[in-house]
Amino acid sequence: MAHQERRCRRTEASSFFGQSGISNLSDRIVAPPRPLPLVTFPSASDRDSDRVKRQFGADFEQKAWELMSQTKAGVAKSAVQVDLVARMFRDDPHDIQPTVLIIVDVEWTAELRHILEPVVDRLKRYIDQRIADAPLAGSIDVCVEMVSKALVLPKYLTVIHPKEQGFRQLIDAWPRIQNGILDILESFDSTAGHMTAISLFRLGFDIEGSQNPKTIYVSVDYDSPASSWVPALGTMQEYADTFKMDLKVHMEHNLVGYYTDFPLVPSELTAGELLTRRNDFNYDLLGLYSKQVKAGSDISAGYYITRNDNKLSSPMIGTLGCWVQIKVKGKGWNTMGLTCYHVLRACLEGYTIGVARTQIPGHSEEVDRGCMSKPVKDSNCWTADIKGFMPRDMPTIEMVEHPPRTKHNINITTKQERIKRLNESHLPAKVAEAELKEVLDFFNNDHQYFGKPFFASGYLRRTKTNGRLDWALIRPFDDSRVGGNGLPSIQEWRSKGYLEHQMPLNTDGFVLEPQGISIHDCVKDVTVVRDKVSGYKMGASTRCTAGELSSVKTNCTIAEEKYMVGRSKKDHMSTEFVFAPTQLDPTIRFSNRGDSGAVVFDTFGRVMGLLFTGERPHQCEAGYSLVTPIEDVFADIKDFSRGQIEDIRLLGGEGEDAALAST
Repeated sequence: MAHQERRCRRTEASSFFGQSGISNLSDRIVAPPRPLPLVTFPSASDRDSDRVKRQFGADFEQKAWELMSQTKAGVAKSAVQVDLVARMFRDDPHDIQPTVLIIVDVEWTAELRHILEPVVDRLKRYIDQRIADAPLAGSIDVCVEMVSKALVLPKYLTVIHPKEQGFRQLIDAWPRIQNGILDILESFDSTAGHMTAISLFRLGFDIEGSQNPKTIYVSVDYDSPASSWVPALGTMQEYADTFKMDLKVHMEHNLVGYYTDFPLVPSELTAGELLTRRNDFNYDLLGLYSKQVKAGSDISAGYYITRNDNKLSSPMIGTLGCWVQIKVKGKGWNTMGLTCYHVLRACLEGYTIGVARTQIPGHSEEVDRGCMSKPVKDSNCWTADIKGFMPRDMPTIEMVEHPPRTKHNINITTKQERIKRLNESHLPAKVAEAELKEVLDFFNNDHQYFGKPFFASGYLRRTKTNGRLDWALIRPFDDSRVGGNGLPSIQEWRSKGYLEHQMPLNTDGFVLEPQGISIHDCVKDVTVVRDKVSGYKMGASTRCTAGELSSVKTNCTIAEEKYMVGRSKKDHMSTEFVFAPTQLDPTIRFSNRGDSGAVVFDTFGRVMGLLFTGERPHQCEAGYSLVTPIEDVFADIKDFSRGQIEDIRLLGGEGEDAALAST
C-alpha cells in the first residue's frame, strides 16, 4: 500500500475461534520479535538468506532438530518441519529476513509452549555465535520462528450464499451484530479506537468454502497490544453466541489501506521482490508502449518523489477505471478519465513520503516499517484531503502518466538483461535493441504524460448510506490519448485461467455499458436476487477477474486518514459494499494493490461500481474488495460541482455517444 503509515507492530500473532477451540497468542514463538503477516520465500530468493545457506549449509536446521529431540515435548519427528527460508513482511517487501522456520503440527498448549520456548532461545543464541565466529558472514541477523501449522496453512474467504439456511435471519441481524462487536471493542482499553474492519464471510482452511465457519472478521491496527486481546475476544464470542447462528469470531492485526501500489526504488529490488511484483502486480510490460490509455490501464503521478531520507521513490500506481463524459454548464461535453482520489494524491503540492521507523521489542535499533504520507500542513494536498478540489483550486499540479515509471524502470532492466544474454550467447540482438530504444524514447520524449487531475473528492465525502466517496477525474491533453472503454476479450479471460461459464456473457469485442442493476438493490432486498451476484473488473495489477457481491456490508476505518485529528469515531468509520473471491476458485484475487480506481461491471458488461480498496486476512491468498456504487459516484460528482456539471455518461465505442448512465 503506497505511502501508508505502517504503524508499530508490537505483537506477533492473531487469535481465531475455530471449530476446535481457540488458537491464540500461544501458537507462535519468534526471536527476535517479528509481527505477522509474513510471506515465505525459498532462501535463494533473498541475498542474505542465500549467503547464509551457502556459508553454513544445513547447520542451523540440524541444530534445530538436535534441540527439538532433547525436549520432553513428545512431538513426533514427522510432526516437525525445519527449513531455512526468507520471511518477508507482506505489506513491506523491503523488510525480508533469513529465518529458520520450525513448523510444529500438534495442538499447542501452555505446557508445550513452556517446553518449546527454550528451544527457540538456545537456537537463536547458537546461530548468533556461529555468525559472529565467521568473519565472512557479516552482520546478518537470522530469525528463529516456531509456529503451529495452523499459522502457515492457506485460508480461504468466500461470501455467505443467499441460499444458505438462516440467511435471511443473519442479514437482518448483521447491523445489530456489527454495532455490538464495535461496542465491545470500545469497552476494552487494548482495542478501543483501534478497529480497522468488522466483516462477515466464511473463512477457514476448506478450499471449497462450504465447511468453513461463518466468521465475524475483526481487524485492528498495530497499536493494539495483542497480549491483551483475550478478554475482548471472549466477550465478543459470547455475544456472537447469543444469536445462535454458529458464528465464530476471528481477530488479527490488519489494515484497510488504499489499493495503490507501494513505492519502489528499482536499484534496491532483490530477485524475490522483483518476482513478487511481476507475479502479483503485473509488472511485466511486454512489447511497446501506446500513447492511448484504455480503461483498466495502470497510471500514476508523473514524477519522482524525494523522501525525507533524500532517496528517490516512484509514486503509487492505480487504475484508470473508465472514460466518461461530463456536461459542463455552458461548455458542453468533455471527456474525462475516472479513477480514485488517492491514486492522484501524489500530484498535489505538499504530498510527502517519509520512512516510518519504529522500535520493535528485542531490536537494539529502530527498523524501517514502510512509508507514511502525511502531507505538509495547510498545503494543497492537506486541503484537498479534507475538502477535495476543483480545477481553479490547483494552479500547480503534476501530470498523470501511463505507463508508470515504476514499471518502465523494471521493463528497461528486463530488456537490458535480455540483450546482455543474447550478446553473451552470440545471438542476434538487433530486434531487442530496437525495442529498448523505442521504449526509452517514449519516456525521453515525454509521451507517457497523457493528462492532469481535474476534479476530485478528497477523503471525507460520504454517500447517504455512509459509504466512502473516493473519486477523481483526469482531463486528457487531447482526444488522441483516449483509448476507450473496451472490455476484456475471451483470450484475456482464458489467459487468467477462467472457463467459459466463469466469464461474463458480453465482453469480447464490447465496450462498457451504462448501469443496469444496482448494488444497493442487490444488498437492500435479497429477495430481488435469490442467487449470487457476480461482478467483474479490469485492473492494472490483477487485470480481468471475477468476484461475488456479499449481502452484508463491512464497517471499516482507513489508515491513511488517521493523521486527521479532531474527528469522532463515527466520522472515521464508513460502511462499505464487499466483493469477495468466487466460490468456484477462492484463490483468485478479485483485486490487489494497484487496482484502485477500477470499475466493476456485471455479466452483461454494465458498470456497477468503483473499486477503491480492500483487505486480505492473514494466510489468505485472496482477500475482499470494497466498492462504491457507480450511481453514488456520479451523483456526488454532480453535487460537488455545485451545478457546474449537469450530467455524466460513459464514453461510447467508436466515437458514438453512450446512453446516459444512471444518476
